[in-house]
Amino acid sequence: MSAMNSHKQAKPVEPGRWRDWAVTAAAITLGLLFWELILSNPDNVSAINSAIRDTTGWNPRLRFFSPTMMPRPSSIARAFFITPNNGRGGMLFFAEHTQASLFAALLGFVLGNGLAILIATLFLYVKSLERALMPIALALRSIPLVAITPLLLRIRFTLADLPAVKENPLLYLLFGTENTIKMIVVVIIVFFPTLVNVARGLESVDLPALEFLHSLSASEWYIYWQVRVPTALPLAFAAFKVAASASVLGVVVSEWLSSNQGLGYIMYQGGTGTGVAEMWVAMIITTCLALALFWIVDLVEKIVLPWHQSVIALKQAMEGFERVTRIQAQAS
Repeated sequence: MSAMNSHKQAKPVEPGRWRDWAVTAAAITLGLLFWELILSNPDNVSAINSAIRDTTGWNPRLRFFSPTMMPRPSSIARAFFITPNNGRGGMLFFAEHTQASLFAALLGFVLGNGLAILIATLFLYVKSLERALMPIALALRSIPLVAITPLLLRIRFTLADLPAVKENPLLYLLFGTENTIKMIVVVIIVFFPTLVNVARGLESVDLPALEFLHSLSASEWYIYWQVRVPTALPLAFAAFKVAASASVLGVVVSEWLSSNQGLGYIMYQGGTGTGVAEMWVAMIITTCLALALFWIVDLVEKIVLPWHQSVIALKQAMEGFERVTRIQAQAS
């Protein structure tokens, strides 16, 4: 019992891991200080050019960071923490726009992956449907989102004018606002990778296992949930992790196309020359959201598929052992 308890205890963080984090934090801090104090100051950049020219005879012609393109880190931090008189800044301002983008990203992520899983299941049992629709799905995947923007706008306003959408609060939230375009863009982005991975995973079941279950007169429902789904989960989670980050980027792109709120809208306004510091804050928040969603899906995968992680680790260890053995054999 004591051995089992000691095995279940959390492993302490390795000293090397803390050292890596410390080095990363120090590098980021030094980079920000160099950006703030050196590269954003024209006098300091001129002094660096002069020192290098006097020492080596070569003029590097370094240029300082223009505040209209790359504002100081202090300006970016000020835009995040301090609310100006026009209200375009501050933590509450960015929280509202982040909430709008995150809602659309999560909604499109759920709908896109759910639709992909459903169609992949249909492809499994209706092969004629797979042969007919899979080429069409792959062809649609190659169409740039910008090319179908007019169609998305028409769909949005058509759905918003439907009486059923106007009278139902839930339908109006989904299809009567600008969330429609965001949702459709995210669904398009996350749908195809999940469809391909799940369809492949559902079909990659071991044939002897299927024959054994059929010999026991197991139902297709039982085989699907007890054999096919566990087999497809590793490939499905691989697609989910990609889709989690892509959903945030898809929302940002859709907000560039047509929106008056969200992180993409802030970036678009910053690209026009107004609110450059706010644009940088929005980019940082977008990056953090994409990484956070990726890590959340990765954590869920480790909880749901602990056996898969152990199999991967064992496989990597065996490959490393075989590689070392091969090197030793060649050396001898």
